[in-house]
Amino acid sequence: MWQDPYTLVVALSKEGTARGELYSDDGDSFAFQQGEFVWRGFEFSSITAGRAVLRSVDLASHRPKDIEGLISTATAANDAVATYSPANGWAERIAHVRVERVVVLGLKASPRRVTVDGEPVEFDWQKGMEAAGRREGRASELTLKNPPVKIASDWEIRFE
Repeated sequence: MWQDPYTLVVALSKEGTARGELYSDDGDSFAFQQGEFVWRGFEFSSITAGRAVLRSVDLASHRPKDIEGLISTATAANDAVATYSPANGWAERIAHVRVERVVVLGLKASPRRVTVDGEPVEFDWQKGMEAAGRREGRASELTLKNPPVKIASDWEIRFE
């Protein structure tokens, strides 16, 4: 299943933000101890009224001191920090693995447009409750179809 595409589910807070992480390694060896892994951070935030962005960043590069928390022994963590590269063997093996769908729950309204690098992304909108609302009920659901992003890459999806 390591080559299967991903679905990212973004459940917005009452403030209209969300944050999550994904960790991946081969699951078969101890290569992660030498920095052979992917650790991604995802953040959804408003940039201006009516505009928002969902970003993916390499957490191991941005937070190298936190790698120890990912890896079971201090010795292995020190080795991973010393040898980690965003272009490590595992990242290269899964470089082709795409995000096939992004589901954003709790938006106030449907965006007019969703883009990656200025190119439009197809989406479906189902009206529902916004995350900031006080009523109970089914959350609104925005589903992006086949955004042109890979799970092991930095990217931005813009919502207008």
